[in-house]
Amino acid sequence: MNYQKKLAIVIPLANEENTIDELLNRILKQIPKNSKIFCVIDNVSKDNTKNKIQKLSLQDSRVILVWAPENRCVVDAYFKGYKEALKINSDWILEMDGGFSHTPEEIPRFLKAMNKGYDFAAGSRFIKDGKYIKPRIRYIISKGGTQITNFLLGTKMKDMTSGFECFSKKAMEYILSKGVKSRAHFFQTEIRYMLHNWNWIEVPITYKNPSKSVGKSNIMEAFRNLWNLYKTKNNKKNLS
Repeated sequence: MNYQKKLAIVIPLANEENTIDELLNRILKQIPKNSKIFCVIDNVSKDNTKNKIQKLSLQDSRVILVWAPENRCVVDAYFKGYKEALKINSDWILEMDGGFSHTPEEIPRFLKAMNKGYDFAAGSRFIKDGKYIKPRIRYIISKGGTQITNFLLGTKMKDMTSGFECFSKKAMEYILSKGVKSRAHFFQTEIRYMLHNWNWIEVPITYKNPSKSVGKSNIMEAFRNLWNLYKTKNNKKNLS
């Protein structure tokens, strides 16, 4: 399918020197010629990832290094990439993980969905054709987090915690205008809640998580932010 829209892909990266060549080459095979890949990297990365991205950018102008030493957390990295994508007037902004948790070959699913006029295509592990490949504990946390969020906030998505997703320019401008409270991965849930009344669709994805561990501080932060969203929602309801 021939896509006329300008696509930007945002990928925060850290110590990925052993896989970055493969990742970017696989992504480049899936995207139109007028696309850009914003590789956001900061001081968390201690290996040769930055130099490899610079080298690849000389070979393919679609690859852009975004050096952001001012970043303080993963949320800063994503938002830095969002802003860079809007600077070039991108029509669609797709975000994904840089550690192969997300499959580059599934990018066309998002482009096909966005081409139908949706403002937000949300990657989902919990719909038909979606997959969650171990470890089991991460599946339980993601699935349980989705169910609790839908119960408290009245959202309807089957997956409220994934970070593989694509936004229209209008939706991304709205996200940046509102901002998020979380400093960890719960910000993905904040964004999905922010857009739950927009024109959205869920897209099946295959998720491969390399780690069994989940930081307790991240889980506690997620519960605090979820509870605050719930209280804010109820306060607005009571005032109306």
